[in-house]
Amino acid sequence: MKNRILFILTFFIFSFSFAQKSASYFRTIDYFDKQDSSKNYAVVYRPNAAPKKLLILFPGYGESPLLAERETKIPELAATNGILSLILSTQNGSQSFFIDNETQTYLDSLIPLLLLRYNIPNNEYFLGGFSLGGAGVVKYVQHCNTYSISPKPKAVFAIDPPLDFLRLYKVYERWYNDTSSYYYTNKPLYKSMLEKMQAIFQGDLNSAYLNYVQLSPFCIEDKNKFGVHLFETMPITIFCEPDFEWAMQEKRWNAYDLNIMDNVSFINELQLNGNKHANLKLTQNKGIRKLFNIKYPHAWSIADANYIVKWLLKY
Repeated sequence: MKNRILFILTFFIFSFSFAQKSASYFRTIDYFDKQDSSKNYAVVYRPNAAPKKLLILFPGYGESPLLAERETKIPELAATNGILSLILSTQNGSQSFFIDNETQTYLDSLIPLLLLRYNIPNNEYFLGGFSLGGAGVVKYVQHCNTYSISPKPKAVFAIDPPLDFLRLYKVYERWYNDTSSYYYTNKPLYKSMLEKMQAIFQGDLNSAYLNYVQLSPFCIEDKNKFGVHLFETMPITIFCEPDFEWAMQEKRWNAYDLNIMDNVSFINELQLNGNKHANLKLTQNKGIRKLFNIKYPHAWSIADANYIVKWLLKY
């Protein structure tokens, strides 16, 4: 931990950046490590005026900040409204699962330094994330409440995050074992995802079932609703686009394969537990992967940037 903190401090002393300026914000790429530009860096959108708050965004698995910023207008719109925004690459780069303990404790060290570095008043910040990045956002709120980490985010949002890793493991296991040609070409990816989950949860479902139940941000098989109680009353909005027809026709997926299962259940349980600031936003025909200009309901684009900025500014 001490080495990690010293490493981050070194970044703030010796970091370098590439800058672009607009009428309302200043974009930089701040590298944490000059020797390795594939991880430990952030794409930063700074308001030209003094920032009011900080927004930290987590990309999806396999997605760099440079790719993520091409898929969403959230950072620049937030910066236009006085929120300094950054898209973060952690110590694991684009291969980060975000929910692992190493990344969660890394954030404990990094976030206070970011608040200091960018002169954020009153240490007020938000978290947002896409896909596994969104799962990491939910997990970090629970992490803060578990270990009394301060400061905590003021509000968070997640875009179609997988939350139940017991379900997700079963999905990837089924895809990996499917013998049809459709799934065969992606077997290396499915195997890699299963191995990563086995590393994080210390085994497969047979040997570490309780870890998947208790350590997932949310697990529908958790009768004690551990993740729900740990999240407490933190304001959250989850975005999801449940396009079942597209899923069946384009991916051969069933309802169980979609993150909507986790998202609806989690928000419902939060509301039943007394969280009056838990929101679920379901969209239609918003999902576009802009880089390839293709329809894809699991995408940054389902989250309306104007709505997010207005919602965050309430907190």
